[in-house]
Amino acid sequence: MSNSLPTFAQSLVEGGRTSKVWYFFWQALWNGIPPGAESSVTAGPSPFNYVAPRGGFVIVQGGSVSHISFSRNQTTFYNTGQTTGVFPLSKGDSLSITYSSAPALTFVPT
Repeated sequence: MSNSLPTFAQSLVEGGRTSKVWYFFWQALWNGIPPGAESSVTAGPSPFNYVAPRGGFVIVQGGSVSHISFSRNQTTFYNTGQTTGVFPLSKGDSLSITYSSAPALTFVPT
């Protein structure tokens, strides 16, 4: 189960009450239901540049990684000093991963 924001077209009130779609959205927020399921990311040729489609984090594990850097603007990259780990990203942030053997990558939306 995931928790997604209702669209602009979905009415907040129906028949004098909070609409079901909005009620379930707020209930899911209260219960801590995540906004989506994690997904595997297939690494392309090294260095692989992953751009986050939305806020979340990327888990990098395994493979033979020699360098991971972070960028917010796709121009300036900062060395993370790590070769594995969990990397928080906002929408549009990128992670550049240099490797000789591809790591397993997982994106987890927040």
